[in-house]
Amino acid sequence: MRRTVPCSLRSRRRPRARAWRLVAATLCATLAYAAPAENSAAAAQPKVKREGGQAELTFGGSLCVPGVASCSASPDVVEDTNVFGSTDPSWGAGFTIGYRPHRAFLFGAAYNVGFFRPNYRSSEPIDADMFAIYKRAYQSSVFGVLRGILPLWRFDLGLELAPGWSRQSFDVVDGRLQVKDENSELIPGIRKVFSQGFALKTAPVIDIYLTRQLFIGAKIDFIWNLHGEVCYRYDGGATKKCFGRQATNQASVHQMIVGAHIGGTF
Repeated sequence: MRRTVPCSLRSRRRPRARAWRLVAATLCATLAYAAPAENSAAAAQPKVKREGGQAELTFGGSLCVPGVASCSASPDVVEDTNVFGSTDPSWGAGFTIGYRPHRAFLFGAAYNVGFFRPNYRSSEPIDADMFAIYKRAYQSSVFGVLRGILPLWRFDLGLELAPGWSRQSFDVVDGRLQVKDENSELIPGIRKVFSQGFALKTAPVIDIYLTRQLFIGAKIDFIWNLHGEVCYRYDGGATKKCFGRQATNQASVHQMIVGAHIGGTF
């Protein structure tokens, strides 16, 4: 026998069934919308490694930045000097090895080397061979590195602060630099002019990740030399004499190394 359901009961069930069907349709639509959104958000996040070990290399130009000593000299401008010319740019490089405990911070150690072209001449030459005073000029530096990093998509925007030590040398062609000591006597046979001591490096850097671990960009290393004195090595290099820094010196200038920056995380 077929069972009959009162109209009043059927009318109560139909709205309830419609409500459940509406809830199910709403959930399906929400899931269908959310899945592509989650996938697109995941696709927008670059798959790069920003934690762990990191090694970097900078290669480019090395430029002189005036300090107590100037990047140029002239008897008309600087008193008590018999040379004129300038400390011209050359090439420089740097290497950094560090660790990123967090994507926004790196600490480590760095080494920099940068060369100058010391284009100086004597203002009172004895003969043509007296013109060139210096053979070469260069600076070596070591630092402890602290760098804050702002990661934006595949880009890393960094600012570095690095205390350390540096040594700057100007190699002299024998007998072509005339310097007087505290007794106003000429120092004989100067081979090298150098300064060394505390240095501070500040460095902005921008990189972009090309792969998960490899990045390339640009970096500028400003090396501020806070050396207390300038020294002369003479008598065949066997004797050293040091004085306070003066404007007449070519050594103890600051340095800027700017160039391409490449590295990776591991």
